[in-house]
Parts: sequence; C-alpha cells; structure tokens
Amino acid sequence: MDTITVINYFLYLMIYSFLGWACESAYISIGRKKLVNSGFMHGPFCPIYGFGALFVILLISRLETNPLLVFLLGIIITSVIEYFTSWLLEMLFHVMWWDYSQRKFNINGRVCLRNSFLFGCLSIFVIYFLHPMVITFVENLSISLRQLLAIVLFLYLITDVVLSALQLISFKQQLSMFESKLEEVKRILASQIPDFNFNVKEKIESFLENTPELDDLKKQVNQHYQSLRESTRQARLRNSFPSLKLSNKKQLRDLGEYFRKQYDNFSQK
Repeated sequence: MDTITVINYFLYLMIYSFLGWACESAYISIGRKKLVNSGFMHGPFCPIYGFGALFVILLISRLETNPLLVFLLGIIITSVIEYFTSWLLEMLFHVMWWDYSQRKFNINGRVCLRNSFLFGCLSIFVIYFLHPMVITFVENLSISLRQLLAIVLFLYLITDVVLSALQLISFKQQLSMFESKLEEVKRILASQIPDFNFNVKEKIESFLENTPELDDLKKQVNQHYQSLRESTRQARLRNSFPSLKLSNKKQLRDLGEYFRKQYDNFSQK
C-alpha cells in the first residue's frame, strides 16, 4: 500500500469519525434536550465509528453485488466491534459505558438487535451511497493538500487522545477509591455470614450493633459515589454516556442478595 493510499484511508477514518460523532451527538442531544458532545474525545470525532466504517469498507466493498450479504456482514462486523469495545472498556475501568439490557434481544447489555439492525442499514448506505461520495471528495483534493490535512489531523488526534486518556486515568483513580470502600464493606459482610446459626435475627442485630464502622463505610461509599456523579471534571463523560453504570455497584447488590438468601435459608431451619 503506497503512501497516498494510506493518507486516503486515514482521511476516510477521520471523515467517518466526524460523521459518527455528529450523528450520535445529535441523537443524544435531541433525546436529552441539550447539546451533548458525544464520545470519549474532547473534539468532534468518535473513532469507533471511523474504524467501524473502515472495517465495513475493507471487508465488504468487494461483495457489493450482493446487498443482502452486505447487510448481514455489516450487522456482524459492527456488532463485534461494539461488543469488544464495551467489554474492553469495562475491563479497563470497571464501568459499563452503555447498557442495552432493557432492550429486547440484547447480548449482555453490550449489543442489541435494534442497534445491530441499524448498523446493517448504515452499512448498505455507506457502501452504495456515502463512500463513493467520500472517495470523490478526497480524490478531488490535491495530493499536497491531502498530505497537509493528514499531518494536521494526525497531530490533533494524538493531542486529543492524550488529553482524553488523562481524563480517563483521573476517572479510574476516582473509581479505585470507590472500589476500595466497596471491598471493605464486602469483606466485613462476608466475614460474618459463615458465623450465622439458627438465631439469625439476633445474630444480624448483634452484628450491626457491634460493627459501627459499617455505617461509616456506607457513608464513605455513598460520598465517593456522589463525588463521581457530581464531579465537574467527569461531567462530559456522564453527558456522553447517560446509561453509564458502575460495575462494582452491581457486585455490591449481588452481595446484598446473597446476604438476604443466607438469612432466608437460616430462618427456615
């Protein structure tokens, strides 16, 4: 692949990243009735859409004689990218950045049939209508202008990635503080469960009376959680991902459910 081809594909990446950002920001802004800068990055780009479009173009464009195959493969490719991205981000930050669990036919809340169907339709639109226009637009630019645009956009992209990464690191540090408090609560609760016997009610009352630090920890957990929600530094991320959920909050609910089941089991004896 020669240099000009690489430059062209980089420009395609940036164009589709911008278009994806524009569409998603408009969709979220309309739903929330206020302007929202979608995505992780500070600028008007969502690389996940850019890479998704490039994968579709590179893997499917040769099959354009079969629209049904383009549609089906578009669904598969974009859904795999969305699922993997969601999984990776949750592994890195212990957060579900989007959650489709309330929608029908979803897979672990990471992808859902409605979105996948729309991505399939977008694949048709990109292959047969949009990308030919994008190719024409890019190739009508002089080679020197393409090179200049590629350099400027690349430098901008690197700068934005670094700044966005620093913000995510700060977010992860706040999450780590929150997680440490959750783990302490879980440790105290879990350490008491094996000691329960037939007098479960009395045991629980005694446990709560003799473990005042649990109340302090609960207050600290709530304070850290509220600081995460109210932090002005993370306001853009919360606006961009309105369905953001803390994974460890679910873990605490699971522990509470286990604690309740233990109580029910012993009460029935």
